[in-house]
Amino acid sequence: MPAVESPFADTVRSHDWPRYIAVQFAPEAKRADLLTLYAFDAEMDRICQIASDPLPGEIRLQWWREVIHGERLEEGKSHPLAVALLELIHNHRLPLDAFDRYLESQTFALYHDAFPDTLSLEAWCGETASSFIQMSSIIIDPIAAKAASEAAGHGGVALGVSGILTRLSQTRSRAQCYFPQDLLLACGLDREGFLAGQDTVALQRAAKAMAEFGLDHYEKYRVLLKQLPKALKPAFLPVEIAPLILKRVSVSPVNIHQIPVTASHLRKFLKLAWAAVV
Repeated sequence: MPAVESPFADTVRSHDWPRYIAVQFAPEAKRADLLTLYAFDAEMDRICQIASDPLPGEIRLQWWREVIHGERLEEGKSHPLAVALLELIHNHRLPLDAFDRYLESQTFALYHDAFPDTLSLEAWCGETASSFIQMSSIIIDPIAAKAASEAAGHGGVALGVSGILTRLSQTRSRAQCYFPQDLLLACGLDREGFLAGQDTVALQRAAKAMAEFGLDHYEKYRVLLKQLPKALKPAFLPVEIAPLILKRVSVSPVNIHQIPVTASHLRKFLKLAWAAVV
């Protein structure tokens, strides 16, 4: 595959390799714009990961919110990603309210609260992963993207849940709980018990329940995907990585709370390539 001419290619490749590969299947004229969008997500994730305290993280997220709304034009001009993002938003008429909701949802990663219920988890995935699928669709084909919201919704939940399971050992080490409380209670746990990790059987039940929850959304997404224009396929390709994680955890959730669960780059590439051509 030819290299994409973008200063953010390396950022996306190192942060979210499946997205980087998916970009290669997009129209050539759209690839740099998609990488800008994904690099912004990578930067927000970096902010949330390195923040030693919620306040500095919130301040940085607020800075980005103000940049997007044109309130820090001079400061934004000195930040290459901010310049590219503002141009991207303007050229593709991306909805500012979607960025507002995304940044608000990202603040969750700065704190240690659990989602109160699965509906809250679905809403969070909707404002993060689903939102980026929808905006990617707008970048690729704004007309066709009007029919993509429902598929993006279910696909984003599947992708978001698989990401939570992939990072489970890491987030637990930081005393963060991305599992909804109603699911934990159904598995005989609460937030404190989840983080303590002493009841490994209950933890495995919770991991399996989360994986099955994600798979349910993935199956709904697959039905809707068949109805979408093929032009939008590159925006949805990253979702195809989700079942590699979800199915594996559903079948064997043992030690997932201690050992990161993932799939090899080769397996991901083959999955993405196959999904791109069928």
